[in-house]
Amino acid sequence: MPAGSSGSDMKPNALEAQKQSPPALAYRYRDALYLNITSKCPTACEFCIKFSWDYQYRGNNLLLRKEPEVREILEAATNPSQYSEIVFCGYGESTYRLAEMKEISLTLRKQGAKKIRLNTIGLGNLIHGRNIAPDLAGILDSVSVSLNTADPEVWKKVLHPLPEYKEKGFESACEFIRECAKLIPETNVTAVEGIEKDPARFSRLVESLGAKVRLRPYLDDYEDR
Repeated sequence: MPAGSSGSDMKPNALEAQKQSPPALAYRYRDALYLNITSKCPTACEFCIKFSWDYQYRGNNLLLRKEPEVREILEAATNPSQYSEIVFCGYGESTYRLAEMKEISLTLRKQGAKKIRLNTIGLGNLIHGRNIAPDLAGILDSVSVSLNTADPEVWKKVLHPLPEYKEKGFESACEFIRECAKLIPETNVTAVEGIEKDPARFSRLVESLGAKVRLRPYLDDYEDR
């Protein structure tokens, strides 16, 4: 999910105009197309920019007024073959809408999508009460899990999960990564730089789960608004 900090230098009138604009169900960043299918999220991560950027992202209003229908997402994702990849990533957790993800992915694949990726907090198994990796394996080429630390207590402190995900969340996210790594061609685990004080420890954990590590910067720039 997009991460970063304040966009307070943006002119108030421009920001208000963005907030009043229709929410973007699909938005382009570089050569990929990102799909914004839900605003529902099981965590309130300290590094998430949706609060400080007021649900805006590089000129797009990502605050959904309702859960969009599959038809609406597909209409927004025109000509998927022109993008390097299609990414399920907004300010919410896409796995809440697993059935819709399946339908969207299968349709976009038929329309020429080259690669389909999911950016996730990794709590899909707890959300659904079962292992969802086999479901995702049929529709994804890549999954990127924002784990951020090898320490369960730091995970709770930084990600601020909802009560129902607090005690088992870290363990479940690790198991989700392990299961995805068995079935999905590309499974990456990310950490925002500065959260994990022992990157080597984090790398060892991720590698033991069968995945690859990627450190990413804390966004502090709001260019291209």
